[in-house]
Amino acid sequence: MKKILIAGTNSGSGKTTVTSILMSCLENVAPFKVGPDYIDTTYHEIFTGNKSHNLDIFMVGEENVKNIFEIYSQNKDIAVVEGVMGLFDGLSNDFDNFSTAHVARILDIPVILVVNAKAISTSCAAIVLGFKMMDPRINICGVILNNISSQRHYSSLKEAVEKYTKIKCLGYVPKNEDLALESRHLGLKLAFEENENKILQQKKIFYEIGKKYLDLEKIKKIAKNFEPKMTFENWEKINKLKDKYRGQKIAIARDRAFSFYYQENIDLLKFCGFEINEFSPITDKKIPENINFIYFGGGYPELFSKELQNNVSMKKSILQEYEKGTKIYAECGGFMYLAKKIHLLNSEIYDFCGIFNLEIKMRKTLNIKRFGYINIETENGIKLKGHEFHYSEIVKNNENNTFYKISKNDNRKWTCGYRKKNILAGYPHISFFSNLDFFKFLVEEL
Repeated sequence: MKKILIAGTNSGSGKTTVTSILMSCLENVAPFKVGPDYIDTTYHEIFTGNKSHNLDIFMVGEENVKNIFEIYSQNKDIAVVEGVMGLFDGLSNDFDNFSTAHVARILDIPVILVVNAKAISTSCAAIVLGFKMMDPRINICGVILNNISSQRHYSSLKEAVEKYTKIKCLGYVPKNEDLALESRHLGLKLAFEENENKILQQKKIFYEIGKKYLDLEKIKKIAKNFEPKMTFENWEKINKLKDKYRGQKIAIARDRAFSFYYQENIDLLKFCGFEINEFSPITDKKIPENINFIYFGGGYPELFSKELQNNVSMKKSILQEYEKGTKIYAECGGFMYLAKKIHLLNSEIYDFCGIFNLEIKMRKTLNIKRFGYINIETENGIKLKGHEFHYSEIVKNNENNTFYKISKNDNRKWTCGYRKKNILAGYPHISFFSNLDFFKFLVEEL
């Protein structure tokens, strides 16, 4: 088993493109993403055929990140980790700042640095040298140059980088507009939203570029060997929950409107014995039969407001489940769907489920006041971590009993999340591995 991490000098350096190329070229890959990203992981799954998992130190802590990495590396040939932002970018200027470098250090994983080489020559070496010297504990073992205009351009930069940094260049990515992945306000489009033929064509292009322009054999050689030993069964805290809820059924909303889930959350539910039943609030007529729990993840309900509004039988089914006491948990987009109305930017207004007597309005810009990593304390005293990222806000609110006390490391504070009888919903995205007491509260006490 080998492991390698792809990092960038900054956002937009090309690390997602390089990661996609490597995942398309290498075989039997265990894909991972640093941080709370839901979107890149959908592409990882397309390019590798395997589920991708998040490595988020802020959310779950160092030991849990190590365990998650080992568990999902089992029976694979190589683990490929995609970083986030620039290599050292995190919540502070310290080295223990939940950055890509922080993850690389605790996993003892070799790093390939991706540098955007557009409009640069010898200065490229200075950039690489700075990253090498920043923290000697980070093993930057290779460089891949992006946006290269010609073989001559690459040869010149390669000579400079290797001469002044002693780090090998492992190839390059030529300028190519066909490599672009379409974006929207929360990031890239989800992979399954793209035309299937387009995705397959992109994967073919990535494969051909990797074979032609990257030294894949050298990359495999510098990837570090390791033996993953961790499993759910020998993870003491988790193993106590094995099959504890066998016989219970959970309905999980998954379609074009709702797709933001940490895969580890779903796997934990399975490990604990839940029978997973996926359904579509857009197209299905009602909630699956004999359900004990309903889970709404985040996504893009605003893009499918008309379809969600017009599926009256589904909204009625959800309300009936709520009224009969079925446990319901919703995050971000799922929370929005459970509200009374949504106001779109074009002034159109659509009716949603109406379980919560509040209305949501879309914004043109990111809700920066409530953005990023958050510390959460629940009404019943559970402390955990979460993440918010949304282009909407509550504009009419007749729900006063908030369940989450939220704070950020910069001392901003607010309350969020609403509990009504057997339902809990709010903007925060939460990994169950942040605090298993929260998970147990949801499935046992909600």
